[in-house]
Amino acid sequence: MDHQALERLREKILVSDNSACFIERELLLHNHAAQTQALPEEERYRFEFELLLDHLSTPIDPDDRFLGRMAEARWPGPEPFTRLPGGLSSEGHITLPMPAVLTHGLSGIAAEISVHAARIASPEAAYFERQALGCIDAIRRYSFRYADAAEKVGKTEAAEALRRVPYEGAYDLFSALQSIWFMQFLTSTVCGARDFAPGRIDQYLLPFFQAEPDRDKALELIAFFLVKFNEITGTATDNFAIKPIPCHASKQYLTLGGRNPAGEWVFNELSELFVAAAELVKLPQPTLNFRLGDAMPETAWQLVERAACNLDAQSNFFNDRLIVNKLLNSGILPADAWNYAFTACNRVDLPGRLYNIMRRIDVFDNSFAWFREALLAAAPQEGPAVEAVLAALRRIAVEKIRSDIQNNRLSLYSERFCFHFESLFFASCRQSCRDIYRMGAENYRWMHRMFSGIANMADSLIAVKRLVDDEKRYTLSGLVAILADDYADHQALRQEIVNRFPRYGNADREVDSLAAAAANALIDAAEEAGRREGFLMMPSFYSLTLHAEFGAEIGATPDGRRSGESVSENQSPEHGADRNSPTALLASVAALPLDRCICGGLNLKFGSRPAADQLAALIRSFFAIGGLHIGFTFADRQTLEAARRHPEQYRTLLVRKTGFSEFFVALSPAEQQELIDRTEYDA
Repeated sequence: MDHQALERLREKILVSDNSACFIERELLLHNHAAQTQALPEEERYRFEFELLLDHLSTPIDPDDRFLGRMAEARWPGPEPFTRLPGGLSSEGHITLPMPAVLTHGLSGIAAEISVHAARIASPEAAYFERQALGCIDAIRRYSFRYADAAEKVGKTEAAEALRRVPYEGAYDLFSALQSIWFMQFLTSTVCGARDFAPGRIDQYLLPFFQAEPDRDKALELIAFFLVKFNEITGTATDNFAIKPIPCHASKQYLTLGGRNPAGEWVFNELSELFVAAAELVKLPQPTLNFRLGDAMPETAWQLVERAACNLDAQSNFFNDRLIVNKLLNSGILPADAWNYAFTACNRVDLPGRLYNIMRRIDVFDNSFAWFREALLAAAPQEGPAVEAVLAALRRIAVEKIRSDIQNNRLSLYSERFCFHFESLFFASCRQSCRDIYRMGAENYRWMHRMFSGIANMADSLIAVKRLVDDEKRYTLSGLVAILADDYADHQALRQEIVNRFPRYGNADREVDSLAAAAANALIDAAEEAGRREGFLMMPSFYSLTLHAEFGAEIGATPDGRRSGESVSENQSPEHGADRNSPTALLASVAALPLDRCICGGLNLKFGSRPAADQLAALIRSFFAIGGLHIGFTFADRQTLEAARRHPEQYRTLLVRKTGFSEFFVALSPAEQQELIDRTEYDA
């Protein structure tokens, strides 16, 4: 293992300039913008794709094992950098078609398209074939230029590989990894979008690994492969001081383990090698997403122990049984359900089968705003207040979701011919010779609705139950009037609610049952709206980083929350509301109807690092009672506050943010404070 070369590459990433853009890419697009705009709209994509791949330089770091990197620099001139409209566009969040590319190469995909274009014999099929083959040939020319550059600096192994992959199939472990990286690099930086993912890499890469007799060499190759993922975005975050590149702070996900269609667990020696390589690299990308569950071999649980302890902020753990069952129960074909992977922060993907355009299939709903609207709607009614609020919530949610679909989600497809390179990733696009924006990848009319503020709903409902239904201290209308005044003359009541009422996150059965009732009302509404509008609904309780933005729009609520304050993150309690043990928190989360969900969203913070077997036992017990997802941060308040004061001393401190890891010192001041305020458990 060349540890010194690996460390030099790592250090260059840590000191990289997050104000730099992909300078050659942007200058080429700017300098040829007039030519692009002069073309018919349907021809612009291929023009820019070929323009870039025929003119980008082929930089090689002396320590690179795998080739493919963008030249970077700050935008010249006094005007700030702006991206001009052109042909290239992408929504990312997609699994690369690496099993097909490693087996047959892009040339195999080209041949398949030509067969179907001849069979269909339509103008659109001929157009699609011409665009696809042009882009594939541009990649071949670019890889050949990189091979020439590699030859000149003595990197003969890389040169040999790039004369064949990704245009042809891979022939050994090195060429397979080079092919995967080149595709990851091209889609992220040339196509220009975030969160492309290699998918179930420990499964399709296994034959190449098994053919490599030297395990030490294999570990070294995988370590140098993993470090490349961090070159794309450096240390930038996705929502603060954003790097001016088209893929923003791209997060990239490897899916490890899980089961096959026979229900057999498929963790293997390569799964372990990816963990070992990530331990050597010690950088946040790529995130390792583990598919775990019942009856998993003990060797797999030992790997989970190791990853949870040593790669805490970089690892995601998912309950495989819940996700597979949800997919199958929703009508997803078994072959697709068992092969699911991840492409974004907790986002389940069906490789090669699911791309109905991100803006339509992934929707973050400000559902706690709906909850407050339900309070107002229920206030004049007689009878049990909690029941009235839940009924109103369900009705309002149906209306909101249906309105959103009707107004915003049905007009995204193009009426004219168009082409995107990602269309080649889908058998249905290749077979129909239709682009993703021409409904070529419409295998499932899937819509992921992500609901926020579930903890606030639970805490609000218990307050309504106590104050209105049980103790009858207020009518619901009276309580709503207090909220309209933002608790101005009722601070004692607010303090009573916040400090004395039971709260979600403490294994209180009454509160947790109310959380489940609100959750079921939202899921019922989503499924009803989906049936009416013809969409397969995939719900979850997930807010990403939008909880502060959502909360700013919402007035005061019965949980003691003041107007404009943030709402709870994902499936987590309000900060400081979970006053008992981590097992109590997990019991509350598991009480949610997570068997009806497709996405996770729970992060725990420990002040010190628990023993590896303790972490595995925690995950095991959580999944046994119905938990869906969990991730960890190991950092105490003192360390985080010191990192905020002296960022230069803590530049490698990683923390969990929603469904991925970030460098703590790169977060916004508000997000740093949120991490500091998150409940800290003792190991």
